[in-house]
Amino acid sequence: MEESENIQEAPAPQPAVPRKNINIPTTVSILSLLISVAVLIIIFTTGKSRNNETIQRTSDGKITIAWINTDTIWNQYKFVKDIKDYLAKYEADLQNQYNATVTAFQKEYDEYLKKGTSNQLTLDEQKQAEEKLSKKQQYISELDAKLTQQLVDEKTAKNMEVHDSIVNFIARFNKGRNYTFIMERSYGGGILWADSTLEITNQVLKGLNEEYEAKKKLKESVKEE
Repeated sequence: MEESENIQEAPAPQPAVPRKNINIPTTVSILSLLISVAVLIIIFTTGKSRNNETIQRTSDGKITIAWINTDTIWNQYKFVKDIKDYLAKYEADLQNQYNATVTAFQKEYDEYLKKGTSNQLTLDEQKQAEEKLSKKQQYISELDAKLTQQLVDEKTAKNMEVHDSIVNFIARFNKGRNYTFIMERSYGGGILWADSTLEITNQVLKGLNEEYEAKKKLKESVKEE
């Protein structure tokens, strides 16, 4: 009996077709991570008491307060814009890596179906092909989870870079000005109204951008050397 009579038509493997897009939780988008910092109330005391419980006051005993519109900071701080652009490219690169793996799997899967339906595979070859495809699909599933977590971690790290740059700058900005509190005001935030004469958004934004541009130029000059 010829060998072809013992070959059964290869059934299509049953695992579900892998997703073509990385499953990124909607709560971890670039904007949500960056804007989430805005809900923090930034408080700075201008001095420390021995027991860290006394609020610093001016020489005449008054508490001084200023506030910043963090919506404006997020929209106009150049570092935030660069971080958004970086994260968008980072996410696209991960997506392309995932898509390339899925495309290669789909091509191999289609080739298996073609050979199976035309009786070009022995039973052993069919079994080996199915096991190979199953392992690759499992790898794709693991890759999906890995790349998703990698993206979340990178966004979190960059988010903290932005947060730290703002907080550290404000601490330096407050030296000599001696505000007791520097509060944040944003759309939907906890402060419903604030005296506009206490706003220091423009001064802080100007200082942040100037400092960032200076650091950026310094890094670029170092790279050119």
